[in-house]
Amino acid sequence: MLTSVDAAAADRRPLVTVVICVYNAGKYFRPSLQSVLDQTYQNLEIIVVDDGSTDGCIDTAADLLSEKRVRLLRQPNATKPVALNRALNLMTGEFYAIQDADDISHPRRIERQLQAMLDDPRLAAVFCGNELILDDRTIAPVFAPKGEAACRRDVEAFRMPAHDPTGMFRMALVGDLRYEPSLQVAETFDYILRVGERHPMIVLGECLYGYRILPNSLTRRAPSWREQFVTDALRRACERRGQTLESTCPDRLASERRSHNSRSDNNIAAHFMNSVIDQRQAANRLAALKTGLDCARLHPFDLHYYKALIYALVPLGLLAHLRRTALITSLGTRP
Repeated sequence: MLTSVDAAAADRRPLVTVVICVYNAGKYFRPSLQSVLDQTYQNLEIIVVDDGSTDGCIDTAADLLSEKRVRLLRQPNATKPVALNRALNLMTGEFYAIQDADDISHPRRIERQLQAMLDDPRLAAVFCGNELILDDRTIAPVFAPKGEAACRRDVEAFRMPAHDPTGMFRMALVGDLRYEPSLQVAETFDYILRVGERHPMIVLGECLYGYRILPNSLTRRAPSWREQFVTDALRRACERRGQTLESTCPDRLASERRSHNSRSDNNIAAHFMNSVIDQRQAANRLAALKTGLDCARLHPFDLHYYKALIYALVPLGLLAHLRRTALITSLGTRP
């Protein structure tokens, strides 16, 4: 039972808003919301935006949605950036975090990210490492830390420092920014680049988030549709920097040279390669080997998906050389 002193201390803790945009998340929405409610840091405002779901997923969590910290907003399907902006316009937290409606936040995610924010008031964003959830298995964790300088280099190279839904943001620094409605996908890529162009950010060296990979997300039928929005986001970034996409990112315009599988699944193999690197550097070679095999199993007849396995097998010195000379595909986080 809270004493009056405990209650007063709790009232002084910063309020963190967690935004969950939901569109037909099926059976995964309830555990996703539950993972936010179960955070060790409890001073939360949870805004759930139902973006016109038709699969009944909202009804499966009716009891959780009645919790006093949860606010449910409903709207006709208008795409994720519109839903995110609606939540940002209504939120009251000093900080906000994103939670995808089929993902899982580890119990200490909000606590650890908020502490990093409080330790350094200059930070506009704090990200964390993540694992993949595939067929209800958690695999391929990434957990290497990145400081301000490394994150700045990523942003300058048109890369996200970490997986986008792992971010927590400080409203005092980003409160004037909104997600671009014209970007039906890649809206968070565009947003994170804009934040990073203006303010410092870091990545915690901890795996605190589970990103769910659904079976159909590994075989998307129209990768060119997504690449159109990524290209639009890149053009916007180039224009802000007084550059042109054709001269700055010619490899982005030649993405059709990647295998069809890699284009369809947004180059998920790069995540596996990053995971292998982190595990090798943590002296866990057996886990790295398992991660490499998991990647190869995704598409056994596509050589691109064997690169993570190569990373797991070669000596560390040779691996560093391969990365340095770009003999194997760059490991930069893809939007």
